[in-house]
Amino acid sequence: MRATPDTTTVELTVVIRLSAPSGQVVDTAGRLADALRAALDVDGAEVVVDLPVPIRRNEPELLILADSRRVLHRGRPVELTRLEFDLLHHLCVHPRQVHRRTALMNSVWGATSFVDTRTVDVHVRRIRRKLGDAASVITTVRGVGYRVDSPFSVVVEHDALAG
Repeated sequence: MRATPDTTTVELTVVIRLSAPSGQVVDTAGRLADALRAALDVDGAEVVVDLPVPIRRNEPELLILADSRRVLHRGRPVELTRLEFDLLHHLCVHPRQVHRRTALMNSVWGATSFVDTRTVDVHVRRIRRKLGDAASVITTVRGVGYRVDSPFSVVVEHDALAG
């Protein structure tokens, strides 16, 4: 807004943080700017809605789309079996936590009786092979189990509303 000699002008800065699927951010931000212009349309007032180009966050190393049961490594799909997906998902939604092999057998496999815990090791090895250079996301805690140490390189999303 510009001040004229006979009126007092007050400038107000409002910051809105918008988070939307990457393909929709620019369109959503444009619609929001139009709605703000319309809502602030006051007789004789100059309304300026400054819309900077949205900043694209760095793509995560690993994106887990929980509802559609998909895993993307730097945007490329990773084909996992049902149990491999369940195991990776379980580890990633509980980052920085050491998961004992027996606890993983109970949580992921639903095994309540004694089952060879090497099954977990075999599945982790398969997951790592399929993840390629993202395999380091899963850390082995020798003699105990596994954990995800880098939660910032892994994003778990619930994508039920995504189109």
